[in-house]
Amino acid sequence: MTEIDMRTGTARRHLQAKLWPRLGAMVLAGLVATTAIAKEPRAETEGAAKQRVQSAANEIRAALVEIQKQPGAFPAVSAVVVHGDLTPLMLVQGAAHAGQPEPVDRQSQFYIASQTKSFIALLAAHLDESGVLPLDTTLAQIWPQLTLPPPVDPAAITMADLLSHQERLKTDTLNFLTAYVRHVPAADYPAMLSRHTEARSEGFRYANIGDLIYGAALEVRTGRSWQDWLQKEVLRPLKLDHVHSRSSQVPAGRLTWNHRWDGRAWIAYPPKPDLMHAAGGLLASADDMATWMRANLRRRSPTGMPSARGFELAQRPQARADLSDGEFVCDGYSLGWYACTYQNQHVLMHPGGYRGAVSATVLIPAMDTGLSLATNSDSAMEGLQLELMKAFIGLAAGKNGESERLRKVVADYPGRLARTVAARRDAVQQVRDDAAWGGWKWAPSRAETQRYVGTFRSDRLGRLEVAHDAGGLEARLGAMRLTLTPASVDLFGASTSALDPPETFRYADDAGSLRWEDDSFTRVDETPAPGK
Repeated sequence: MTEIDMRTGTARRHLQAKLWPRLGAMVLAGLVATTAIAKEPRAETEGAAKQRVQSAANEIRAALVEIQKQPGAFPAVSAVVVHGDLTPLMLVQGAAHAGQPEPVDRQSQFYIASQTKSFIALLAAHLDESGVLPLDTTLAQIWPQLTLPPPVDPAAITMADLLSHQERLKTDTLNFLTAYVRHVPAADYPAMLSRHTEARSEGFRYANIGDLIYGAALEVRTGRSWQDWLQKEVLRPLKLDHVHSRSSQVPAGRLTWNHRWDGRAWIAYPPKPDLMHAAGGLLASADDMATWMRANLRRRSPTGMPSARGFELAQRPQARADLSDGEFVCDGYSLGWYACTYQNQHVLMHPGGYRGAVSATVLIPAMDTGLSLATNSDSAMEGLQLELMKAFIGLAAGKNGESERLRKVVADYPGRLARTVAARRDAVQQVRDDAAWGGWKWAPSRAETQRYVGTFRSDRLGRLEVAHDAGGLEARLGAMRLTLTPASVDLFGASTSALDPPETFRYADDAGSLRWEDDSFTRVDETPAPGK
């Protein structure tokens, strides 16, 4: 699933992963050789499995290399296959920043977005086992005075409910702020949850809100951030030295930029700033994703912490999902893994997506093998990565038809990308053609737009600053930057890039207030706007 850019009245999704299932963990007993007669067939079986996984890795490599030749596919890719102690595939190639000379390598940091949830799952299971924050702890025990929209009861929502997306709450506000705007302090969560959440029906519904609340609850309970706990209890014990929860910790040369293709050229976005949260806040290298997969496949840490029980609990299904495309079927979600079935193979999987970056990891516990993919573009990547995961599972299991499937995926990719580009272009044009913009005929001078400069405030979103930059007016909401394109007097189209449909940004009250879509802001300058 992805981090979703949503504001009230606007369901704008930078990435839409339409499938992406989840079940839990499957533990299958291996063959036990008890006699000399049993050993030989087992060796043959292991040898055959090794050959199949290597062949699958080779075909995935060839497919990715071919796809990367397509203009607009991805500047860089990180693809890793593990099988026991072996690494049949370690493909890390391309540019960290399109048009720049720095190539990626095995220590380059790709943003893995919502895959963070599987790391938080292991942390939560460990903290449950150690008694720091038991999974049956309720929201009422963290915030005794917390009120939630009826009929949701804080005393009935546990940490396990939060991490398995069964918390019965939904929010646009927390998702939007934490993903794109600013860090929300743990102390602010009671007010945020009381004012800016809604009740929803019972059952599983994938969203960021559960992990966000868990991160805040952990900090309230212990006085330490989820990043500090994750570093001490998971990353360091697993020897994951190149997984980071803060981009400022990473040398600039190791960070990959995110990219989107406009049909002719790349639009590059700087690496995500330290706006990281427990639902999507990790950067990872190819080498460390290999280590991470091995630890989860074997349920074993090189230091003994977290324990095997912690891995098992993190992977154990907690909720029913019922997601399927007719082939890849996911019927469960644990504390941070989807549990799925493809070609009768039970797998653990979690994807991640953000503007200009897509990733996914799939594990086949019964075969002690897994595949991790990451690209620094979102060019029709979600559907492509799903197809690549299917092909890998089928090839590793020796199923018929998977090589043909993979060849078709490669052949179809240019058309898939062209449709994505066209859909984005058409979405922008459709909004721009709306008569409400007045034909985009207004062309004010810099002096004329000076009256719109200033500081404004919204009760829901906080402080917004409008200032001149080299290209005209820019709105700054925390880490978010919006270009304001003049449309008609007092009306601008606000967008983060040329690939995004403009949103209404209208001034009123002699530029003393403004409305961005459904959010109202009031000027808080000490000096009133000219003309008032």
